[in-house]
Amino acid sequence: MTSNNPAMRARVAADALDRLVQDVQTGRARWDHEQTIRQTTDELARLTAAMASTLQQLAAAYGQQTRPGPAAEQTLTALHQAGQHTVTAADRLRQARRTMTR
Repeated sequence: MTSNNPAMRARVAADALDRLVQDVQTGRARWDHEQTIRQTTDELARLTAAMASTLQQLAAAYGQQTRPGPAAEQTLTALHQAGQHTVTAADRLRQARRTMTR
């Protein structure tokens, strides 16, 4: 059984977010109600948590496939930091959601 290309799934997710941004910027999509703001916050928290996990997995895969050296270390450090910052973003989104009125 062949494995799927995770880069293609990342592209689909990135394309969806690009469409969201474009739709909001052009007025085709709006957060007109508190409920849609709460739902979007929940979904973005879920998205960033998944992204953090993906970055950890990506760093592990890169570490296994690359030769040791300063460039590889810099790349791994950057990937780990991106993962850490994304975990923080997910935590902040969950905190924001908890403080919103029901």
